[in-house]
This record gives sequence, structure tokens and C-alpha cells, in this order.
Amino acid sequence: MKKRIFLIHFLILISSLLFAATSASEKAFVKGSLAEKIKIIQNIKDNSIFPVIKKSLDFSIEHAASLSADAEFISLTTVTVQALPSEPEKIRQLTVSSQKLISERLMAIFKIFKNKDLRKSIIEKLNLYSNDDKSLLVDFLNDYLSAAYKAGESSENVMEGAIVTLGQEGNENSLSIIYNIWSSNIWPEYKKSTDEALLLLSKDSFADVIKIFSISNIVNSAHFFNLLHNSEKISENSLCSIAENVLLIAINNAEKMKASDEESKKAFTALQLETQEVLTKYKWSHASGVINSNVILAKKAYEDGSMTEEDFIKIIKTSVQIPSSSLAQTLTDMLSECNGKVEVGSADGKMPAKSVVLALISALGVLGDKTAFDTLLTVTYLTYPLEVIDAAKESLAKLNW
Repeated sequence: MKKRIFLIHFLILISSLLFAATSASEKAFVKGSLAEKIKIIQNIKDNSIFPVIKKSLDFSIEHAASLSADAEFISLTTVTVQALPSEPEKIRQLTVSSQKLISERLMAIFKIFKNKDLRKSIIEKLNLYSNDDKSLLVDFLNDYLSAAYKAGESSENVMEGAIVTLGQEGNENSLSIIYNIWSSNIWPEYKKSTDEALLLLSKDSFADVIKIFSISNIVNSAHFFNLLHNSEKISENSLCSIAENVLLIAINNAEKMKASDEESKKAFTALQLETQEVLTKYKWSHASGVINSNVILAKKAYEDGSMTEEDFIKIIKTSVQIPSSSLAQTLTDMLSECNGKVEVGSADGKMPAKSVVLALISALGVLGDKTAFDTLLTVTYLTYPLEVIDAAKESLAKLNW
């Protein structure tokens, strides 16, 4: 019994001493000069650090209007933020509401002070004190980067930290903000981090990615798809689904390209080639209709000079990886048109390019659709080079009956 009473008294004594120590630190902080406040923050190592840091954060917010340009005052605020423990076990000693309170004060200080080192430290600590719910942090950084982008602010080191954090924790709003930063290249020194953030936000956001493509200009769309295509972060299925939708968007907007500049036309062709390359490489059968439309569009581009002969042939050759009766008919019609020019002679004296004719003949042989029989047979009767006639005979032998 005596031992129990002694233990109780001992615990009460220890508790009162801890309370007194904490109270003494807080009192010393309140009474001290700026220099003394800095030393107190730097020297506290025990659990009393959180109450004192809270007082210091409140002090910075309260007196910012009159002292925000004072070097010693900024130093106090910076030291206070940096003194926040980074060890998870220490942070877990705080309740969720206490962590949220610290986060809110850090955000308030971030908005008040423009000091780069201070802001950088705040972003680092916000990541640690946001608990499992990062929504408050994400909304805060979304607002910050969106405003900085719209204002055309010059780059500062804190922006990269915000971009990286949004890449890891962001939402659908973050995706559009990061995309705007990426496509405008407003902060080129952070290109690598922006690329990475955009990819991380894109990999699980199919609908939002397609929405971005639907409102982007063709140059940005071509560059964005190339980024997705060359990343290991995007799964095969996601990449194919994106490619199918992006190519469809491009085809539906093809008419707008007639009056476009040369850069846009080149980007359009690059997008046609790259999306079809992805779809045909993985034999994405869902895209048979859009592949057929792409071949038709490529022919028009080739004829008006906005697509090279070499690129048109690539489109023809790769298209057969996703066979369809519609594609067989399209390629047959194209070869039939070539036959007509050879038979009667082109009005402008320009005969079909041998390489294009050979590509069409070869593609029809691969497809093996008997729709092409009469057209291939006609090739053998016309005044084509022997190489073309032999190719037609080979493709005729491959047709399925």
C-alpha cells in the first residue's frame, strides 16, 4: 500500500515538473526578444517543443503586418518551421486535429511571407503534417501553382517542390494545372519534375487525360502523347485506349487543319503516325474503325502535300495489323484509283508513285480479303513495271477463298 501511495505521489511530482518545464519554456518565449526567441526554439529538444512552436507560429502570423520585412523576424519564422520534428514517431504524438492546426498555420505563413527558404521549408513540413488526408495540402498547392501560373511569376525553388508534391498526391484539378505548366513551359528549369508529375497524374486518370486532349491544340497534343508513349508509367491498355481516343479526336478535327500553320500540320502528321504505331503494335482491335479513317485521312494529306510519301506508306503498311473488311475496301479503292490513272493516263501527267502502289498491293495480300481480287488482277494487265505486276500476282495468291 505504501509503495502504491509513493508511486502515485512520484507520478504527480513528475507531471507537475513537466508542466512547469513546459510552462517555463512558453513564458520565456513570450518574454524574450526576437534573438532570444530564436535561441529558445533552437535549444528545445523535448516534448515541450510543440506548444512553443505553436506560440511562435501564432506570433509570426500576428505580427507579420508590421515585421514581415524584418530579417530577424523572418529568421525566427524560418527557424520555427524548420524546428518542427520530422520523425514520424514524434508527429504521431499529436492528434489529427493538432496536426491539422499546424498545417493551417504553415499555410497562412506561406501566403504571408515570400521568402524562398521559408516557403521551401513549409512545403516540406506540410507533407509530413498532412496526415493520411492530403486533400487540404493538395487544394492549397493547386491554388498556389494555379495563381503563380496565371500571373506568369518568375520561377523560384519552392515551385519545384509544389510540382513534385502534386505529382505524388494531386487530384484531377492538379492534372490540368500541371498540364498547363508543362505545355506552356513557363518554368523550363523544372521540366524534368513537371514531366514526372504529369505522368504520375495521368496514369490513373483516363477520362481527365482524354478531356485534356479534347481541348488542347494539335502541337501540345502531339507532344503530350509522345510523353505518355515513352513512359513506363503508362500501362499498355491505358496507352492503347488513349491512342484510340486521341486519334479519333484528331480525325474529327482534321478540317480545322486546312488553314493551320506548318508546325501544326507536322504535329498532326506526327500524332497520326504515333497513335497508329501504338494501336497496331499491340493489335488493339477496338480501333479498327479509327484506323480505317486514319488511312483515308492520310491519303488526303499525302495528296495535298502535308504528308510525305514515306509517312503515307507507313500508315498503309501498319494498318493491316488491325484488319477489317472496311480497311480492305478502302485499300482496294485506293489501288483501283491508281489503276485508273495508269490505264487512261493522269490529266496532269503525274502517275501513281511506284512505292505507294507496291505498299497497297502488299497490304491487300496481307489482309487476304477477296474483295481485292478484281483490282489486283487488273494490275497484271496494265503497263506497270514488272516489279509491281509480280507483287500483284503474289498478293492474288494470298487471298482467302
